[in-house]
Amino acid sequence: MKNKILCFTFKSLPLFFSLLIISTASVPAPPAEKANGFITDEEPLSRRGYIGVRLLNVTDSIAQLNGMKESTGVFVADLADGGSAAEIGLQAGDVILRANNYTATSVYPFIDQLAGYRKGDLVELEILRNGKKMKLSGEMKGFPPETSSYAEVIYDQVPFEDGYVRTIIHKPHISGKRPVLFFIQGYTCASMDNMGEYHPYTKLLEGFSKRGYVVVKTEKAGMGDSRSSRTCAEVNLMEETAIFSASYNSLTKYDFIDPDNVFVFGHSMGGVQAPMMDFDFDPRGIIVFGTVVRPWFEYLIEQTRVQRLLLGQDYLTNEARHEQSIRFYYRFLLEKESPEELMDDPEMAEFLDRYWRYEDGGYMNGRHYTFWHQLQDTRLFTAWSEINSHVLSLHGEGEFVAFNPWEHELIADIVNFYNPGKATYMRVPNVDHGFIYVNDVEHAVAIRNDSQYRRNNIHTGIAGLIADWMEEVKR
Repeated sequence: MKNKILCFTFKSLPLFFSLLIISTASVPAPPAEKANGFITDEEPLSRRGYIGVRLLNVTDSIAQLNGMKESTGVFVADLADGGSAAEIGLQAGDVILRANNYTATSVYPFIDQLAGYRKGDLVELEILRNGKKMKLSGEMKGFPPETSSYAEVIYDQVPFEDGYVRTIIHKPHISGKRPVLFFIQGYTCASMDNMGEYHPYTKLLEGFSKRGYVVVKTEKAGMGDSRSSRTCAEVNLMEETAIFSASYNSLTKYDFIDPDNVFVFGHSMGGVQAPMMDFDFDPRGIIVFGTVVRPWFEYLIEQTRVQRLLLGQDYLTNEARHEQSIRFYYRFLLEKESPEELMDDPEMAEFLDRYWRYEDGGYMNGRHYTFWHQLQDTRLFTAWSEINSHVLSLHGEGEFVAFNPWEHELIADIVNFYNPGKATYMRVPNVDHGFIYVNDVEHAVAIRNDSQYRRNNIHTGIAGLIADWMEEVKR
């Protein structure tokens, strides 16, 4: 729901969702001073503002230290060198009270307010520093563009409703038409632009650039430079899938892509959306990793039992929670009750708050509840049966998010039943849901919150494995 360039602080998430974010959980690293890419001439999207700050809600103790009568505003935990916040004089330990006449009450609404700022906008802050009020002001800096040692970086866009979404294309330094890897990310509302060298997606996609593939990323509504009246949090599953379809279909305008050899790679929720896309031209192949094919209700019921046991919950407590989850998901996914209706039941309200990070307005884990309703109603068996492309279904042996290998076997079986010989299932050793090198599932659970380990152990071999398969099946 939030643009993560501003803040990387999250409430505690249920285990299923914890690795779909796969952020570095820190302020973005200082960017390179100069990009080697270019932006297209017809450019309706101005560059988003680069704040470079990590924020926390003001606690009672923070308020007391600053002589505040109530816990309001947002606390500056850390800043990135070169960000707008540091440039205008903000310091770690400050409390932001107002920004351009907007009163800061808590982190997430404040982030929403700042997310609309663009390069060159004036920022005026009222802050508390050591208990004393101060005013700071300055010009918003633009978020630095991506760089690559292996490709020219092209910033383009596709229309969405009353605005545009940003597309980011890495064109290898090789002449002629090139095969394409079109990437679809997981479910979270976070920017794909300049994610930093320690983001697993960065390392993963760099591997395809090294192999000479054009790499295409698509922002979600309102993320990064994207501008529209609705943001990612408000957009439902099918609307978001339509954005990816529009981005994919726009590839034919580039003279450097080989339309006969375009491959779609869906990670996590992207693996749900990939077979549902409306293709103007068929991809040569579809790759999925860490995804589902069964109805969401069926998956979540199994998930609530399996994951909590992996975390060490005792069997009787886990069984009680499992029974509660059946009641909740039946009402929410099958009966299509809204979270507002569920909140009237104390048991359901407790489940919502504990496992779904419910926020006013119908938002559950950063997406509007209609996103999850639509996910239940997808007919993925049908979607996969109609795919004429080659399919590679990958399951990591360290998976505890998309934990059941049968899920990925089933995708391959469905494709091969209706289009014999088109699908391959592969179990990949030593990798978890977030493309981190692990020994096994137990190890993956143990290091799930170890940011240092995750930064230093990204499984870079996945790109090579996929690229080898693409070389085998491409025209």
